[in-house]
Amino acid sequence: MATKCLVSLPLSASSSGKTCVAARVQPSPSAAPHRRYRTRLSVATGGEQQTITAQEPAQEPEYGIVSIHHVGILCENLERSMAFYKDLLGLKVNPARPNDKLPYRGAWLWVGSEMIHLMELPNPDPLTGRPEHGGRDRHTCIAIKDVLKLKEIFDKAGISYTLSKSGRPAIFARDPDGNALEFTQV
Repeated sequence: MATKCLVSLPLSASSSGKTCVAARVQPSPSAAPHRRYRTRLSVATGGEQQTITAQEPAQEPEYGIVSIHHVGILCENLERSMAFYKDLLGLKVNPARPNDKLPYRGAWLWVGSEMIHLMELPNPDPLTGRPEHGGRDRHTCIAIKDVLKLKEIFDKAGISYTLSKSGRPAIFARDPDGNALEFTQV
């Protein structure tokens, strides 16, 4: 079975060397109703190569994954973040989540059946030097019904954004603390 380079990236901004990430997926026999796949990922840097082998489970783990419950987002100023998430985006506060039991200020906001937990804590991430396009940074993705309507809201509020580089209906923006958010139309 041949292995091909899936992506070739510079090792660093000042380096002319490339990193090649390649993957081979090979079915493994199994009596389980779901097929097992052994995935071999090779990362080559210069003349070195490191191989990582992982195996996808044939069935759901015993502890039972259900969904993502919430995403924690750090903010410097809770009121400023609430103006963005609650007032601009229209997310609703979950009053059932305790804010007075933690050693920092925060808020729980509903995003469908899951939540964002805003936490007023120092942000360890640099605020400068981050990519303009949030899809090339750590980001939280929120499924929405209409990207064009959100684009209008951002335009009216003066919020900077970029559209999906692939052409799919998605918009990327940053909150007041530089946290990247993707809004993808479903």
